[in-house]
Amino acid sequence: MKDQRIVVNPFRMISPKLDSEASKFEELHEIPVSESHAPEEGLLIMVSKLVEMSKILSKCIVSGDEEQMSRCERLAEEVHSQEAFVTSSLVAASSTIASTTLGQNLYKIVVRFPVRLERIGDMFQNILTCCRIKQRDGIPFSDKAYSELAQIFELVTDMLVNTRDGLVLRNKALLHHILSQRQHLGELLHDARFGHWDRLERGFCAPQASSLYLDILDSIVAMNEYVGKMCDSLLSMREEERA
Repeated sequence: MKDQRIVVNPFRMISPKLDSEASKFEELHEIPVSESHAPEEGLLIMVSKLVEMSKILSKCIVSGDEEQMSRCERLAEEVHSQEAFVTSSLVAASSTIASTTLGQNLYKIVVRFPVRLERIGDMFQNILTCCRIKQRDGIPFSDKAYSELAQIFELVTDMLVNTRDGLVLRNKALLHHILSQRQHLGELLHDARFGHWDRLERGFCAPQASSLYLDILDSIVAMNEYVGKMCDSLLSMREEERA
């Protein structure tokens, strides 16, 4: 679900450099971490790295490919580093951003974004640890568990792509679509959890797989919460601009 228009973005209170990056979303995860990035660019880079991590994790749960898991770990470290730079830039620019009432309200919203993105990175690192334990110990997942996780990660990746687009477009329909995806993801996670317990009780799930599977689901529950809060904040920003 995409809106092709690039509309006025409140991040321009911080820096005007954004439209030139909008057409390069697919390559943003490859951009090295740097404190030279303006805050809005840093946020887009962070989300793009999270998108790539989600794609990698979806495959590594099945394959246990060490090269891909190492790549995912590197992306996680880059998300952490970029968060420090983005937050520092926002704090340094706070006096300028908050010079008006609108600016003060927007700053209170925006300054939380990099930390929330970093926390999503933390959740993905938790899942990466589960992948490594699963590979190291040869722990099997059932075909049903793989199917559930494939569906969940497909939705997670799409939500993050839409969130990245939402940072630029702040299109109301897109943001509400992400929130509907959040609800759908919550339902998938709920069903996966109960399906897991049913398989375990019926002997179709290896006992040693149980904690890993539940850890993965718990991490995605937390990720879903952070994405939802960001979308709520982006909708609030729209209201602030129109007040």
